[in-house]
Parts: sequence; C-alpha cells; structure tokens
Amino acid sequence: MKCSKCGQEVPADAIYCPHCTGDGKTSDRDVIRGGVVGGVIGLLVGLIPALLILYIYGAERGIKAIALTVPIATFTTGLILGLVKAKREWK
Repeated sequence: MKCSKCGQEVPADAIYCPHCTGDGKTSDRDVIRGGVVGGVIGLLVGLIPALLILYIYGAERGIKAIALTVPIATFTTGLILGLVKAKREWK
C-alpha cells in the first residue's frame, strides 16, 4: 500500500506511514496530555452556559440536570478532539 502524502510503500498493518512520521517521537504521554488539555478547555467552555442557565432559571430540579450535562458533554467532546489533534500531530 502507498502513503497518500509521500507516495512511499507502507506495510499493510501500519497505522501511520513510517516515512512521514519519522521515528515516532511523540509519546503516549503527549497524546494523553493533548486529551487532558482538550478536556479542560471543553469543561471551561461548558461551564459558562451551565452557569448562565442556572443564573437565569434558578436551581430547580430539572434545570440542574440540564446544567450538569452541558459541561459533561463539552468535556467529553474536548477530550476526544484533544486526543485526535495530538495523534494527528504525530512527530
């Protein structure tokens, strides 16, 4: 199979092209760090609308559940996007 970027031959079971990615200097720790950073950014972005919802509608029972799900959803999205971004920046 040929790499779509560099055109060199790549083993069929390879996840990344060994010619484009070099020696794989990015460690698992870097990928995890990217996920954590993405998750924290997502959490901070999600807290703003959650606090706004609680401020406008008060702390009623159903509103608390909605306000709680917003930061959870944005944290999860940020975590996934951070992991994907760190994997794409594989050195």
